[in-house]
Amino acid sequence: MISLKKLHLVFILGLVPAIVFCQQKNKSNLTPAVPRLVVGIVVDQMRYDYIYRYWDKYSDNGFKRLVNQGFFCRNTHYNYVPTYTGPGHASIYTGATPAVHGIIANDWYRKNEKDTMYCVADASVSTVGAENNSGKMS
Repeated sequence: MISLKKLHLVFILGLVPAIVFCQQKNKSNLTPAVPRLVVGIVVDQMRYDYIYRYWDKYSDNGFKRLVNQGFFCRNTHYNYVPTYTGPGHASIYTGATPAVHGIIANDWYRKNEKDTMYCVADASVSTVGAENNSGKMS
């Protein structure tokens, strides 16, 4: 009669190849296709429940299309305070909190220049179609 130890050994030796075989995958399945373009739209101060409240007022090619064919975050919560625009957008697009991505406010002090800077200020650009030189943001 076969001892219990030998039975366990035969079972384990038979199980290991099955586990290894099941774990192997086609490498092409492991790497997802890289999207050609990702467009993110953030509507500041718009609560997610407005989508449902005003659903009948939206067109099929507007918010309804974004919700039905895109990615729509329902009832999202932030795990940091305060929820300013700059840190919020940086968190959405990086998936990190302000403590990690470093955008902690809409404005910050630049020690070398001895002035403050808005989070999207960019002196190298101008507003398209504007008569004056306003809108230096990107």
